[in-house]
Amino acid sequence: MRKKIVWILVSCLMILSLVIASCGPEEEAEEKEVGKATVVTAAEEEAEEEEEAVAPGPEVPEYGGMLSVIYPGDPMGFDEPTYADYFDTAGVYTHDELLEGDWAKGPAGTGEYTWVPNDNYRWDSKSGAIVERFELVEPGHFIFYIRQGVHFGLNPDSEASRLVNGREVTTDDVIWNIQRWTTMTGSNIVRSAPVLCAGIEVTKIDQWTIDVKVPVDQTVYVASYIVDWCSVYPKEVIERYGDMNDWHNSVGTGPFFLSDYVRSSVMIFKRNPNYWQKDPVGLGKGNQLPYVETVKGVIIPDASTQQSALRTGQIDAMVVGTLDTLNSLLGTAPDLVVAKWIPTNPMQIFMRLNKPELPFSNIKVRQALSMAIDYDTIIEDLFLGEALLPSYPIAPIPELKNAYVSLNEAPAAVKELFTYNPTRAKELLSEAGFPSGFKTSVICVAGSVDYLSVIKDMWEEINVELDIQSVEVGAMNSYWAARSFPEMLYYLQASSGTYVRMLNIYGTGVGWNLSCVDDPLVNETRDKTLAAFAAGNDAEVDRLHKALMPYVLEQAWAIQTPSAYAYTVWWPWLKGYHGEQSPGICNGGRWVKYVWIDQNLKRSMGY
Repeated sequence: MRKKIVWILVSCLMILSLVIASCGPEEEAEEKEVGKATVVTAAEEEAEEEEEAVAPGPEVPEYGGMLSVIYPGDPMGFDEPTYADYFDTAGVYTHDELLEGDWAKGPAGTGEYTWVPNDNYRWDSKSGAIVERFELVEPGHFIFYIRQGVHFGLNPDSEASRLVNGREVTTDDVIWNIQRWTTMTGSNIVRSAPVLCAGIEVTKIDQWTIDVKVPVDQTVYVASYIVDWCSVYPKEVIERYGDMNDWHNSVGTGPFFLSDYVRSSVMIFKRNPNYWQKDPVGLGKGNQLPYVETVKGVIIPDASTQQSALRTGQIDAMVVGTLDTLNSLLGTAPDLVVAKWIPTNPMQIFMRLNKPELPFSNIKVRQALSMAIDYDTIIEDLFLGEALLPSYPIAPIPELKNAYVSLNEAPAAVKELFTYNPTRAKELLSEAGFPSGFKTSVICVAGSVDYLSVIKDMWEEINVELDIQSVEVGAMNSYWAARSFPEMLYYLQASSGTYVRMLNIYGTGVGWNLSCVDDPLVNETRDKTLAAFAAGNDAEVDRLHKALMPYVLEQAWAIQTPSAYAYTVWWPWLKGYHGEQSPGICNGGRWVKYVWIDQNLKRSMGY
């Protein structure tokens, strides 16, 4: 068994580390030697420990230079409401939203947030952007105060930009954009939050103030779709060209202009010299952003080519999915700085509980399946100790420490589920009416077969025969969307950063309720949680969620997979950076406007 686990290390880690998540905001970051590399690591024991954040370096920010980043593929488009807007890989540089994640609360400032997860809903995490500030009048009722002095960028090389002529953004622009997002056929908001779109009321109070009302139970979507997702576009460009999906027509208020795009090759962004935002923290506090003159997005789908580009200094930073890849990089580029973090949505084995004829409709069967897994061996041998449990229903990320229950603080009944005990597992199966075990099947993608083979071997010890059925990604998505898998599905869980609405994964027909759970206590707590969030009470949301977690864990509604660390690496000439990825919701890349390049250091290192 041990040899088999070691053999599948690389392939399994690649599957389990696909999605962005977090590293400790209030954890004391320490520097360790890995080869000659400086590694900024989170504390490895308990995600809930309160420790200090990484302190920014003493360097004074400087302007100029080029920052190079990796794009794994071409953008889907340049006009968010017309496609799946979470793939807004260019708009984070060229456009602003109403609110965004507060950079001063990240590692560069107070360390309350890591800005690695891409979907933090908490009200206290947000900072003003196009909306300078807002008031929560009552649940479902907001007043937004539009920031004065924000102008659409005037790119002299863009005909569309000249059409707008650098005019100032007003309340009318904000209202028009909200209405476009919530009424346009095909908009992701219309698809994902139809009740919000049908019930939202937006009223102009004056030139700089608007009134927004939504159904109370839809307030959670205001925190995401409306304020921290909806980019602001100039109406006249959309009216002239129909949409903004021709990159030449890209016009926004953001820190950069899109100046060139060669499909499957490169995107070039140039600094907007009239950007509105100032540096909010550190020795550069009060400086106009952004610092770098050019952002070069190099489109590289192949992982080995990405790594080569980093090694040779053609790329300044990238995410690394496995410890094996990290060690390989450090072997040839020991000066790289590393931050490690836990992904928010690891893979889990979900079971259909809405088929009473299946064995796992019985809680004792689900608990037996968990006890029959040697998690300690998997973590130590497969993940080399670089993984944590529990990982479901939320991952052990620092942003969620007040809502997370660790094994140390869990009741004995929960700890027992994560303790390898095949003898007790057999007893539970017998008590559930399966003294001779049973046969079952799991649907997965090809890259998951090796990991599930380890689980299969372990379950054979309690006479549970697992049939692993590998399918293509398209088929997997169909199984997920239609809930048409016959028994088990090995798939991503709902992203932990959305824990405010995460309880909706237990709602009937909800997209992430892959185990088809319908539980009265969970439904009641979900309603209380959403009401607390609507009232702006983040602390009560955490309290309610944490109080429910022991019950959820004991139900064993998913067979858990350890959350394996992933890594962000960057060259030391990239300053003001600590591994941040998404300051706000789906804002991957928005960190770029806050960082700078130490050009003298880069030259001195031979690049």
